[in-house]
Amino acid sequence: MKRIEKVSDIVSWRLCLGCGACAYTAPEGAIELLDVEGEGVRPKVLSLSKEEEAEILDICPGLGVDYSDFLEQPGNIKEVLDAFGPVLEIWEGHATDPDIRFKGSSGGAITAISHYCLEMEGMAGVLQVGEDREDPIRNSTRLSKTREDLIECTGSRYAPASTCDGLSLVEEADSPCVIVAQPSEVAALRNVEKIRPGLSAKVGLVLSFFCAGSPSTTGTLDLLRTLGEPSDAIKSLRYRGNGWPGMFATRRDDGLPAKEHKTYAESWARLQSFRPLATHLFPDGGGEGADISCGDPWYRKVTDGEPGSSLIVVRTEKGRRILRGAIEAGFINAALATPDQLKQSQLNLTSKRGAVWGRLFALRLLGIPAPNHRGMSLFANWLELPLSEKFKSIFGTIKRALQRRYRKAKVVSFNNAVSRAALNKREFK
Repeated sequence: MKRIEKVSDIVSWRLCLGCGACAYTAPEGAIELLDVEGEGVRPKVLSLSKEEEAEILDICPGLGVDYSDFLEQPGNIKEVLDAFGPVLEIWEGHATDPDIRFKGSSGGAITAISHYCLEMEGMAGVLQVGEDREDPIRNSTRLSKTREDLIECTGSRYAPASTCDGLSLVEEADSPCVIVAQPSEVAALRNVEKIRPGLSAKVGLVLSFFCAGSPSTTGTLDLLRTLGEPSDAIKSLRYRGNGWPGMFATRRDDGLPAKEHKTYAESWARLQSFRPLATHLFPDGGGEGADISCGDPWYRKVTDGEPGSSLIVVRTEKGRRILRGAIEAGFINAALATPDQLKQSQLNLTSKRGAVWGRLFALRLLGIPAPNHRGMSLFANWLELPLSEKFKSIFGTIKRALQRRYRKAKVVSFNNAVSRAALNKREFK
């Protein structure tokens, strides 16, 4: 099997998840993060020593994660441990602030907990991504410090994000911060904390959400084309939110109100096909390294006009303390939920988790570099799949790998790619 020896190998062998941790870890100016339209956020290496390359390989979630320590946490709910990782409590609830609840993707729980941490826990800010103000088909990273900042970032963003490219804002903050990140970014963060104690001391709370992986920017552009919406005329874009589960909506720069185009289910059905290979090889769909994870309660049918609600999964003792504080302070209204409700809400993600073992097995058979994930019970999850899905996870992957020439490293062109630094500069200043 071919070996991954450099950061550029991670990109060329299609294993990059676009988290941005490499740019934060590397010396200033050594890596440039670029949004490559058909790929996602990717690192362009400008200057790295052999030792610096090795350090980045060690923290890269695209090469694998080790969650073994999480499995030993006292109080884990064993019924969901194999499929969902560490879970201490499961709640269903929503923000009590009606504006936050309405604008959030599913009840605004992440935003409400973040707001509580700013107001009541003395945290300096919330590192998160939101719609770029000047280029709304893309995301930018920012440190939110007010309720208004948080509301501006409500709603899911199904486009490339690299929250870890803003970790310097957390490390330089006057007090600990909340970090809101997708599962792969959380995995990267936890790896980086091991080698950057100064950063770790400023990580006040980590929030994540159930996520199958971000599509490339091409996904959004393709969806806009099918709707007859020119991307250069879009003033703002929402993938969901403003009601539950929300609509894909755009607003042009002509002063007219936003136009709702497709339901969340309809838009995601098209967008998800633009997820890069690495997202299909990453088994953590629920932010298992976070303190709290949130997601839609899909175990029941959503009725028309129903206000949003979230399943709130407490993963650590810190998360338990913060959530109960937010409930007691009136930021969150929630009631305990059951393990079965969690399992029924995320059937697609648990199916994907099982398929990952078969996909990795297939790639290794072909001699293609593949991540090494530990402490995630992947084989046990694969055994739970129906026979047809087991077969598909292996032989379907072999078929696609041969058709798409995964046995050869890909030359990724950075021509016309959009600089993440340029997007974030407007937020960091």
